[in-house]
Amino acid sequence: MVMKNYRRALPPLDYLLFFEAVARHGNFTRAAEELNVSQAAVSKRIKVLEDWLGMTLVNRRGRNLSMTRNGKILAANSGEALDYLHSCLQQMRRASAGTRLSLAANVAVSQYWLTPRINEYLLSSDAAPVTLTASDKDTDLFALETDAMIYYGQDIPAGWDGALLFEERWMPVTSPAKAQREGGLAAATLLDFDKLTPKWVNWGDFAELTGNPEIAQAAKVNLGSYGNTLDTAIRGRGVALGCPDVLRFEIDAGRLVPLDAYQLATGRSYFVIWRTGLLTEQTRSLLRDVGIPL
Repeated sequence: MVMKNYRRALPPLDYLLFFEAVARHGNFTRAAEELNVSQAAVSKRIKVLEDWLGMTLVNRRGRNLSMTRNGKILAANSGEALDYLHSCLQQMRRASAGTRLSLAANVAVSQYWLTPRINEYLLSSDAAPVTLTASDKDTDLFALETDAMIYYGQDIPAGWDGALLFEERWMPVTSPAKAQREGGLAAATLLDFDKLTPKWVNWGDFAELTGNPEIAQAAKVNLGSYGNTLDTAIRGRGVALGCPDVLRFEIDAGRLVPLDAYQLATGRSYFVIWRTGLLTEQTRSLLRDVGIPL
């Protein structure tokens, strides 16, 4: 094991804290206000740090100051090191306090609606751990002990509280290039899937409920799963069915285009739900941080 005598190799931590504040503000007075000390105390700490290192870190010209070359190097690295230490301590506090968020949803909502939001949230340095369980069987989802669930149905189920996210509208979706070439759905390849639950809508249901003979006559390819139809549509190999609100990230990123000339309101909606009386203020705050409106 390599021995590391940090006490001798590194200056006292408060010297680096004071220097980082000065470098960030570019001003002794503002650094002192942030640190809640006098300007003289800040100036003295910086001078002691320079003496300890044996080099000048700050050029002082009256009230103006600037970082020397060595000062800029130390500012960049000390700021990064302090950020890393802060992040580590935040994670320890959250783990100690049990702060975390557990979510559940069907596979499509998990992949296309929730995961992008979770990933954006996790980029924050103070993000709490998030677990996500996906299943296309409602019985599996209801059996989980999660903080909240994205539920797809006509209403919030008994024994649960919740909030409406959006009403469901189905419409054809395809790649931008494919959308420009399409002359109509009759000549398109419609990407179909096996229904795992009666409330899902595939191309057969869509044709019947919209009464559109063009859709009924079009060539259809069954790809098994709903996710496969969307992936294939993104690659420009056909037209899938989708709810634009669920697929918002793919649409905004330009990977899918909704063909809004064909629409079907199913009468079902997407809700965020939780067991009655069990939503804490902490969980409510985390849901909002992840981008789930309440």
